[in-house]
Amino acid sequence: MKPEVVIWLVRDTCRLNDNPALNLATKIAKERGVYFVPLACLEPRRWADQQFGMPRIGKHWARFRSESLRALRDDLLTHGSDLWVSAEEPVYALDRAQQSMNIVHVVCDRPVATEERLETARIEAEGYSVITCDVDELFRFEQLPFELDELPATFSKFRKVVEKKPGLVPDAPLKIAELASCIAQPWPDPVEWTETFDYVLSPKTEVRTLGGERSAQAHWAEYLDAKALSHYKETRNAFCGPMQSSHLSAWLAHGCISARQIWAETLIYEAQNGANDSTYWLRFELLWREYFRWYSRAFDWTLFRRKGPNDLEQSSDQNARRFETWKTGQTNCDIVDAAMHELNETGWMSNRARQLVASHLIYELNLDWRLGASYFESQLVDFDVASNWGNWAYIAGVGPDPRGGRIFNLNDQADRYDPDQSYRRRWLP
Repeated sequence: MKPEVVIWLVRDTCRLNDNPALNLATKIAKERGVYFVPLACLEPRRWADQQFGMPRIGKHWARFRSESLRALRDDLLTHGSDLWVSAEEPVYALDRAQQSMNIVHVVCDRPVATEERLETARIEAEGYSVITCDVDELFRFEQLPFELDELPATFSKFRKVVEKKPGLVPDAPLKIAELASCIAQPWPDPVEWTETFDYVLSPKTEVRTLGGERSAQAHWAEYLDAKALSHYKETRNAFCGPMQSSHLSAWLAHGCISARQIWAETLIYEAQNGANDSTYWLRFELLWREYFRWYSRAFDWTLFRRKGPNDLEQSSDQNARRFETWKTGQTNCDIVDAAMHELNETGWMSNRARQLVASHLIYELNLDWRLGASYFESQLVDFDVASNWGNWAYIAGVGPDPRGGRIFNLNDQADRYDPDQSYRRRWLP
């Protein structure tokens, strides 16, 4: 007789702490007296695909995800469990597992965008019982004071609604689940995964973001201990500096730390060190992230079309020569070129720099905004679909921006945030 199992399908949540899907999967397994099996699939639907001739997964993102999954497996092993990693699409991996197991439930995070939604629907269509959770959000869907099709049209309206709703606060972070027994399975080591990402981080990388929950927790603790949160609002737009911003984006994107934990610990920090605009502003930025996650779900495939969710015509084109100058940092706009050199070498650039290079591509080079969004997807170590595509649509004026787009004066911005040109000297050849 085949053993019965509950599968925890790992998508973008590479952690044990504050993980509702993990906790639910182990709870069901314990209540039913069946085995618990964590399964991660190596993004095969994105791996072999391209957008506008660009790979969907870049070396920086893939290196971080590989580290995060290996760290997750090590953490699971310390708790008497294991991680089964497959290079197949989830439905095929489940079918293979079904040959030797009886899969009772598949527990995973709520899909955040079109591909994840279709992937979940395909698993359900094959007859598997799928249970989804709000894993990487601040708020559960049931907590939202509106239906998804009534999502406020702008972030400002969203923020005011959630901040003024009595009793609407993120759930307290969950403790690590009591892991049920795990069926021993060999851990595949696919060639396409390991060979591609065996490279050393650039020595110019200011914050050495290594994948995994322990690395995330160590960085966050160091940031709080340095009292950097108390000046976050004043310094977050700086182009460089290891403590100028929180640098949490990669760990958040790969689910190595939860937004709820960060939210809760900023409140503890305020109680111990005093509250100000900066300590609030990190939670403000987490609300931006939250908004884009629900925005992506609400507008689904329309987020990825040229007209965007707002269905606005764009006069832009996809000129290959102009796009090449932008992505290789040869536009002759020094702040844009410096930022693109940093992105290409490290997989990261500051939030302010992202806005400036996007403005340049859209409004000065007159290129299709989706080229920029796709290139970021292929390069960013902290790529996540909702924040990346939502922000690009916002800058292009086809998303949730009431002003219809954001055009930046690049010279003024460079003088304001890089007055001594140290950032440009660091990255321009």
